[in-house]
Amino acid sequence: MKIVFVDNDPLVLHVLGCMFRRRGHQVLTYDTPLSCPIYTAPHGVCFPESQCPDIIISDYDMPEVDGAQFIDTIMKKGCKCKGLALISSKGAPDAVMMRLAKYGTRFFINPIDFVELEAWLMLTEGCRPGPRRPDRV
Repeated sequence: MKIVFVDNDPLVLHVLGCMFRRRGHQVLTYDTPLSCPIYTAPHGVCFPESQCPDIIISDYDMPEVDGAQFIDTIMKKGCKCKGLALISSKGAPDAVMMRLAKYGTRFFINPIDFVELEAWLMLTEGCRPGPRRPDRV
C-alpha cells in the first residue's frame, strides 16, 4: 500500500516511516503539507495519470497548514484513499473532529499507542489483527 505521511517533526517522520516500511508499505514523507503534491495540485489528486495513496496520515499541529486543513483540502479535491488518520499531541477541537469524521478520519493522540496504530493499519489494509505476540511490545 502507498502511504503519505506528513509531520513537521523529523524524528516522528523517521520512526513512523520506518514502521510503515517494515510492514511493506511504500511511504512518502513530507515535513509540511506545502511540500506534498497531493495538497499543492491544482486539480483532483486521484486523476488517471497518478496513483492515489491508500492511506494518508498527518500531524495536526503544524505551523503553516494544520492537519485538518490538509485533510479537508485533499478530500475536497476528490481523494479516494482507504484510510485517513490525524495525530495530535493535545487533541483537536470538537468542531474539527466532527468535520473530519465525515471522511472516516481516525484520531491518534501522542504519545502514540503503536499497538493501536498497527491494529488500525491492519484493518485499513483489510487484515484482521491476530493475537499479540509476546515478543512484540
